[in-house]
Amino acid sequence: MLENDAALQMADEIRQDRKQAESMLLNYAEELKTYRLKREEYVRGNNVQGGGGNLPGHPTEAEALRGVKFDETYPAYTWLRAVEFVERGLSERKRIFLDARRKASRDKTGRGRRAWLVRTQMMYCEAMRERFLNSEFFVSERALQEIWKYVIDRVVEAYLKLEQKKFLNTHV
Repeated sequence: MLENDAALQMADEIRQDRKQAESMLLNYAEELKTYRLKREEYVRGNNVQGGGGNLPGHPTEAEALRGVKFDETYPAYTWLRAVEFVERGLSERKRIFLDARRKASRDKTGRGRRAWLVRTQMMYCEAMRERFLNSEFFVSERALQEIWKYVIDRVVEAYLKLEQKKFLNTHV
């Protein structure tokens, strides 16, 4: 029975990771903006004269150290890095898809789980026709779902790899 509980908990954690990856992918620009603002506040916030702790003559170094400390404690930092790594490695077609998916998410047109599919399909096909000058471009909903699943899977993998490295670096 204990193994079953562990399996259920693991399945729940996997679902949560996928939901978090999806959220970070869709809201990356806003999350990054929030992160940068909070980091700037944290780094510069303690900038009182003589408040440099044990580094009184090195304010730049003190700011860098505070920045590293902030990154270690900011909950979304690793997710932001994972999204960034994955985006850099995506093919042009998948980047166009991701852009269309984000725009469709912001539009909020239609209702239900499949509303994003229809809107993304329309935007993606339009962008692909424009980019590749192909007046006959079409992609199925199933193909879009597969691309979305692929991108989410890569983000979760990158996140877990970054967390693993973070863990190994702190426990060596």
